[in-house]
Amino acid sequence: MSRFEAALRRWATPGTAVLSVVVGITGVILFFHLAKGPVEAIHEWLGLGFAVLAILHAIRHRGSFIQMLRQRPMRLLTGATTLGVAAFLVMAPSKPSGNPMVGLARAAEQAPISHLAPVLGSRTEDILARLRQAGVNARPEDSLAALAASHHTDSVRLIALALPPAKIRN
Repeated sequence: MSRFEAALRRWATPGTAVLSVVVGITGVILFFHLAKGPVEAIHEWLGLGFAVLAILHAIRHRGSFIQMLRQRPMRLLTGATTLGVAAFLVMAPSKPSGNPMVGLARAAEQAPISHLAPVLGSRTEDILARLRQAGVNARPEDSLAALAASHHTDSVRLIALALPPAKIRN
């Protein structure tokens, strides 16, 4: 018996069993919105581990697995599961890709300072003064993205300067 086979024999089934319980419990917690944050991270990361161990478990028991696939109940369950997943994929509402906060930040850095100031709860003159104090000469029609490019600096730095001091939070 190879070392791989020995490792499969020792770890595949117990690991699959343990992780299925953890992923199941965290899945129920997430489904009922009882918690998020760390539970979601645990569910995702251990879910990946579960997927790997499930594949190794199927390899370990490939003979039995192939035999089960020939049986009508297994074919029916596989078909029903496939149809269910397909239905969820087709019927699920599309979500915008990426983080919407990134889009918001990009829109803010592209806007003229005169348009950005009221959104930030500031006056255009105050933003221009904070930028000037940092060595960035700007006009109300300038955008932070254009200023960042012309001053060879990061636009995030300029956004931080544009925010009124009380609005900056760590």
